[in-house]
Amino acid sequence: MDAQIARKLIEKNLDYDEVKRLLVKLVQHPSPQTVLLEQEPQVIALIREVIKPEIEKAGLHPSLDGMGNLILHIKGRTQTDRLMLVGYAMCAAPSTMQNPYSGEIIDGEPYKLHGECVWGRGACEQKGSLAAMLAAIRFIGAGKVQLPSDLYFVVSTAGETGRHDALAYVLDHGRVEADWCIIDGPPEIQLGNKGRIDVLVTVRGKQAHSSRPWEGINAIDGAYKVLEKLKPLMPYPETKTHPSLGKVSLAPNAIESFPKATHTIQNECRIMFDRRLLPGDDPNRAVQQMVEAIGAIEPFEVEVQAKDFMYPSEVGKEAEVVRALEHGIRTVLNYEPQYSFSTAANDTGLFNFRGIQAINYGARNNRFQHTDQDLVSLNDVFNAAKVFAFVALHR
Repeated sequence: MDAQIARKLIEKNLDYDEVKRLLVKLVQHPSPQTVLLEQEPQVIALIREVIKPEIEKAGLHPSLDGMGNLILHIKGRTQTDRLMLVGYAMCAAPSTMQNPYSGEIIDGEPYKLHGECVWGRGACEQKGSLAAMLAAIRFIGAGKVQLPSDLYFVVSTAGETGRHDALAYVLDHGRVEADWCIIDGPPEIQLGNKGRIDVLVTVRGKQAHSSRPWEGINAIDGAYKVLEKLKPLMPYPETKTHPSLGKVSLAPNAIESFPKATHTIQNECRIMFDRRLLPGDDPNRAVQQMVEAIGAIEPFEVEVQAKDFMYPSEVGKEAEVVRALEHGIRTVLNYEPQYSFSTAANDTGLFNFRGIQAINYGARNNRFQHTDQDLVSLNDVFNAAKVFAFVALHR
């Protein structure tokens, strides 16, 4: 479809109030991260009971895979430049946020945002971009628009898990054959992000009654020694620097001891570390660096294990998906695109590793992530919806 025809079609038929309705509806349905992760019933219910019916009302026919991910495939005229849009259903837990699922419409001015905003957990992260994608998909379905090439819309049961499992399942089992992928992100074109490997260090000693500590080997003491050994690597384990992503980092983010019993010298202590990665880094080498730094600590037994891993990512401005998105932003929003990188780990690296050009774009506002003021600008969500619709129509 000609770019100007696509722009006029979007201006005439993609409605701000419809985007608002969808976003409020998404926010009002709780889908928090819990210990069940992708199997959390509220997350699965959001996809099955809210998102899937909304798509079906537009005359489209999505399916749910074995993990509960939603997959919609709209066939286009050709099999080149096939596009996938990826959103997320899971949000952070509400924590201390007041009225986290109200979906209230509020004025953005006190938060230095222009126009109306929607209040609710996940609004500034997953659900703003998700509403934009959903609005674009409903616009395409309701208008019975012929697409230039195949379009996939995927809603992942993840969003806060810190691992690739849900979207790896989609790629392995969902029969998706995309060339490009745009994943939920900020209003700028996000060209890259750090990766991450979680590293579990387990220290084992010998339990005893804490009134006779000399009879035991306190794993807490061993954990302290581990932290002392790793201190020279924190927060920056290496000196190399990426021009946009900075340095890699190492940080402990959880510690727990066992047995869960009173007045007992602990026989095991577990420390989880977050080790960030730059594009091109070998995660095995990062783990080995920690192993070598810790060494042997007598009389303790120390085990270092690699856990969840997410690929780093970097795409150049010359990539076709970047150029397509740039064209969409210029055409429907009438301004020059901005670019960014993220220190957070996300699924973009997985797609690039699998040979699918992937970047991030959407309505995310990291300023409010996981805070008590979780909200998103409706103007940002509406703009993202227009861009998603344009890139689907014109490639």
